[in-house]
Amino acid sequence: MAKFNEKISTILNSQLPEFVVADHPKFAEFLKTYYQLLESAELKVKDVQNTVGVLIETETGQENNIVFNSTGIGSSSTPLNEGDKILLEETAYGKFTFGEEIQGRTSGAKAFVLSEDLANNRLIISAQDKFISGEIVEGVLSSASATITNYRPQPVQNISDLVNFRDPDKAIESFLSNFRNEFLATIPEVLDNEVNKRNLIKNVKSLYKAKGTAAGHELFFRLLFNEQSETIYPREQLLKTSDGQYDSLKILRIIERVGNTEGLIGRTITGKNSGATAVIENLARFQIGDDTITELILNQQSVVGTFNVGEEVSGTASDIDDYFIKADITGIPGTKTITNSGALYKLEDDVKVSGGGVGALFQISDIGTGSVEEIIIDNSGSGYAIGDTISFDNTGTFGSNAQGFVSIVTGSLVDQNGSKAPANGTEDNILLEDETTSGDAYSGNNIVQEIATTSPAVPGFPGSADTTTGEITKIFISNSGGGYKDTPILSINTSGGTNGNLKAFGNQIGKIDGLRTVEHGKKYETSPAPTLSFLQNLLVTNISGTFNPNTTITSSGSASATIVSIDVSRGILKLKDVSGSFSLNDTITSSTGGTCKFKKINIATASVNVVPVTDTDGAFINEDGKLSESTMKIQDSLYYQDFSYVIKVGQSINAWRDSFKKTMHTSGFYFTGQVNVATRLNAKTQSPITGSISGVSDSPLMSILNTLFSTIFGRRLGTASDGTSLRPNAHTSGQIDNDTQTHDHFTSGTRDLTLRTPPLEIDYLSRVRRLIAGKNGTFLVKSGHAYAGPRYTFLNKHIQSIYSGAGFNFQTFNDIKIIGTKTGLDGQPAIFIATSTADGRNLKSNFAIPATIATNKNDFSNTITNFSQTTATFDDTTP
Repeated sequence: MAKFNEKISTILNSQLPEFVVADHPKFAEFLKTYYQLLESAELKVKDVQNTVGVLIETETGQENNIVFNSTGIGSSSTPLNEGDKILLEETAYGKFTFGEEIQGRTSGAKAFVLSEDLANNRLIISAQDKFISGEIVEGVLSSASATITNYRPQPVQNISDLVNFRDPDKAIESFLSNFRNEFLATIPEVLDNEVNKRNLIKNVKSLYKAKGTAAGHELFFRLLFNEQSETIYPREQLLKTSDGQYDSLKILRIIERVGNTEGLIGRTITGKNSGATAVIENLARFQIGDDTITELILNQQSVVGTFNVGEEVSGTASDIDDYFIKADITGIPGTKTITNSGALYKLEDDVKVSGGGVGALFQISDIGTGSVEEIIIDNSGSGYAIGDTISFDNTGTFGSNAQGFVSIVTGSLVDQNGSKAPANGTEDNILLEDETTSGDAYSGNNIVQEIATTSPAVPGFPGSADTTTGEITKIFISNSGGGYKDTPILSINTSGGTNGNLKAFGNQIGKIDGLRTVEHGKKYETSPAPTLSFLQNLLVTNISGTFNPNTTITSSGSASATIVSIDVSRGILKLKDVSGSFSLNDTITSSTGGTCKFKKINIATASVNVVPVTDTDGAFINEDGKLSESTMKIQDSLYYQDFSYVIKVGQSINAWRDSFKKTMHTSGFYFTGQVNVATRLNAKTQSPITGSISGVSDSPLMSILNTLFSTIFGRRLGTASDGTSLRPNAHTSGQIDNDTQTHDHFTSGTRDLTLRTPPLEIDYLSRVRRLIAGKNGTFLVKSGHAYAGPRYTFLNKHIQSIYSGAGFNFQTFNDIKIIGTKTGLDGQPAIFIATSTADGRNLKSNFAIPATIATNKNDFSNTITNFSQTTATFDDTTP
């Protein structure tokens, strides 16, 4: 409750009749004081900061202050403020005074002091129910302070405020605990210092409604620690079949004519001729050649009718615009149709589009698999036997299980006239009728010679022989295998064969199963219609020499092309820009001198139509469902499951686990905590940078700009003798060198300022050296402080001499030795030697002559002489 509002005492004079205020001011003052009493409250305090007053000196040490007007204290007519202490000027605290405003340091609540009774640890104040128990209250003028222990209003004030206590904003602080027990039972008592509990009570419903959600968790930890939290759901990392998210967009491309097409987002466009309409979800603008192209992403459910290529579309940026944004639809590639899948292709092979517009790009999106259908004999070799097996190297081919062996060596039958094989490469064998082999485990109908006939086996062919080994004539494929995207590399397992070389081929291996449009380009409605062309993959044998990429080849049949690549081990030659056609057994010659024989080819063909609107080929928008994704996990029984989550916050789980489970955790779920350790760094560029002196601070980057656009003056010091030379025009400025390869702004070995050293003149006082003659010569005393005198041990022998008649004699003085000169004088007698020269007499002595000297006389020996007589004298003349 505010200290002024809703108080009768503050508005009493305006409510009384004017004659009462004018004629009876004392009565009006009495009423005001009376209502102030009814509206007052008791504020219990402790730890009152004592004022430093002037004390009265007492014998017992009792502290009594000097106070004003103390004669009336305790009487019925004690004036207000009677008994105030006289404070010292240096006191840090004052005294709560009547009418002073006080303010809570934490709550900010304000009230007026009506009376102070600090002897009983209380203040009587105007009612203010916003004070908080335990907070420090301070006097605005006096700076006096105390800690609140309790607040208790007058009963009359309580009655008037009772209806307000159901409102958290108006209830007294001690009554808030009842609200907390009702609405915040599971929330910890200690929250972050910035949390307003009154507001929390009113808005806690939104927290409970968000129970079990990431937003609710974030709000909960903001209340507890004022820290950002993160909720992680392991189910998002579960590997599930068919769980990938795939997306495709419906697009239309236009060339703008009037207005800015960026204003069409969220708006409807209409075709001028077709009347078709669609809503624009998003768009992208870019440049192709001279035209600014806008690609519109259409809402798929909003498309009505069919747009036409080349027609005008229009729309407005808002409902109140008085002009249309206009653009023309440009034709783009649409559906791609593969008419022949071809063979021996790879995903990285280029797809060429020609005719029509510009800018379109296509890629092979999927390669099909096939089996080994044929094995081409590249080199027949020699010494091979029937049954020699073929080894298939399937590395990188994705295929498996292909098998084969040598089925015929040397001995196939030739025609009667002994002619050689036809030029078309077909085998000229005598074949069995197909039905003859029906039911046989093997397919094949070649007739071969019987072994052990006469030699030569074929008349007219001296080299022919009927033996069990020889050159390879035919390979039998016992298993074609499957799954091949590339042909395997073949080798022959043999005990005696040499130089045999084989190549595998299959019409389905490496076939094109899919094409993808990477870029749709523009203006493909223009003639001629776009066509797609692919590389030509030739299976070749008898490879020799070099075939370098981007060089040309020609064939014996007049075909020509540019080499893309060659795989010698597989016999695959990839060509582009082919002119003419290849025939079987054509000899192919490269511009670098390489040669080979053409054997097999299967060229892919495809077509594409031109449309105004098309669907993109689409793409996976995440990695869900992919076995190759390392972040995806297989479900377990605890952590990686659909009903678990992780809370990441910068506090230990021990500090919040119990309250979180009671307040935010939903039953049936498993949760764990993770401490989120973060280093908060301010990466903002500061200006001026520490260490720099700059008067410019209006921009964070100004210090960098100062560096980039400033001049420098050389101040390199040097001397005339250090090997440097004075730089010409040393007083002129230079530009900063920002080249990272150099680091000197001025030529090395030069100086800008010459440092000259004036001659040094040193004046010093040398230590005095003294020559002292001793028993064994003259000594130079140049260090230390020489002194002479007996040791304490020696003096101890004469401790009683003062009481005897002997005292000190010359022999005793002769025993005094010189010490501390660090020369040959040390240890010699001090008397006579030290006194024989002027320098010797300057030596110090640590030997003290006794101050009392005793002599033997009869004085004061009269036995009748004493000191008890009243007239004692020492003038006895007859001792």
